[in-house]
Amino acid sequence: MEDDGFDGRVFDSVWEVAQRRVYDRAVATTELLDETLRAFGAIRRQDQELYAGNRLLNDDRQILPRLSRATSLGLAIYLGNRRVACWSVLDAGEAQPVGGYADALVVETVLRRRETFRGVIDRDGRPTVLAVRPLYARDASDEYGPLGMLEAYQDQDTFRELIAGSLRGSMLGDSLSAAAGQADRMQGIVHFIDDVARRLQLLALNGNIIAAQAGDHGRAFRVVCRELSSLADQAKETVAEVRQLVDAVRTPAEADVPGSDDVE
Repeated sequence: MEDDGFDGRVFDSVWEVAQRRVYDRAVATTELLDETLRAFGAIRRQDQELYAGNRLLNDDRQILPRLSRATSLGLAIYLGNRRVACWSVLDAGEAQPVGGYADALVVETVLRRRETFRGVIDRDGRPTVLAVRPLYARDASDEYGPLGMLEAYQDQDTFRELIAGSLRGSMLGDSLSAAAGQADRMQGIVHFIDDVARRLQLLALNGNIIAAQAGDHGRAFRVVCRELSSLADQAKETVAEVRQLVDAVRTPAEADVPGSDDVE
């Protein structure tokens, strides 16, 4: 996508909004994953295996795929700094290999300083947006520190190309006609972000059901569900912002369409 001209300006505007939402969605997803695991029981380590209650998390093929498909993000679980489970979807980039190790900056932030990491890490030459939080046996007050980490990720180039693909289109003659064509392509972005909002609302709804079933133990989970609902509302606001861009582009183009004026 070129930086100058109409395409570059539109892309930069959309990308700035969409990237903020990726970070917010990734952080909220790690919180949801944490609460989902705790619903199975206490987090514990046994030799080189990680458990939630009696459920083995190494090489998980049930929890991570469900949340990954719902959020369109890649997800990973770490025991210490070693990855023990990972799942991804096409739009999030390739799944990272089980048995691999976290980046040194992530380890320093999450395991040593006990903070949530939020940033971009280079993975095999590809910038990847990450949100990584500590995984404790009980809570953040645990004197022994985190047992591992929970990660949500999005391949940045893949996401940029997804947005760019929605903006690309054949040039349709003069610049105003081309602008109208690009505005039509931007509707794809509206549908994409709107779909994210619906998925977040579905996650919040399902989470509230689980929280209600858990009784007092589900109170913390309900906090996460409220955050997901808030992110869904933000995504809807993003849709409104993009629609304004579409209208701003389409209006002058439509005004110049032959035959649009009254016939004398």
